[in-house]
Amino acid sequence: MGLEVVVKDVLERGEAEVNRIRQEGTVEANAIIAGAENTARQLLDEKREQAVELIERRRNRGISSANLEVKRAILNAKKELLDKVYDEAVGVLTSLPESERETIIKKLLESQTDSTRVFSNTNDESLVKRISGLEYGGTIPCSGGIMLENEDGSVIRDLTFDTLLKSVREKSLKQLRELLSV
Repeated sequence: MGLEVVVKDVLERGEAEVNRIRQEGTVEANAIIAGAENTARQLLDEKREQAVELIERRRNRGISSANLEVKRAILNAKKELLDKVYDEAVGVLTSLPESERETIIKKLLESQTDSTRVFSNTNDESLVKRISGLEYGGTIPCSGGIMLENEDGSVIRDLTFDTLLKSVREKSLKQLRELLSV
């Protein structure tokens, strides 16, 4: 009988040891699983946050790009409108009656100080010669207005309609660009 008791005692201790090891293993496995689940949740949260940030950056880039395209389209439309107004203004100025062209050219001649020669287009040649006390220097290709020159030809004041209108158009385009920040 002694042997049976010893065997039973060894088996009970072995079983107790197995249960203890099993219990420690279960606790350790549960801790590992919980740690892995926690790490997985953190990784998932980080990836989700990165994805949201990436989507937001792409959306903002898209919005900025669309805003820029709208500004460009507006600028182009306004430029086309300015070009059309410029062309129409040239048309109106070239078709003015002589009395109105005379009034304009007189105003332009008032700005001359040390000029000795005046130039005009072919249509206004006789008018300029008649109302100007300056030497007539010849005809120039322009839609109207005058060009003034001093005695030695070193100073030329371009007061032609073309130049005056281009100056106004350039100022307007510059203002448009500044307004649109393009």
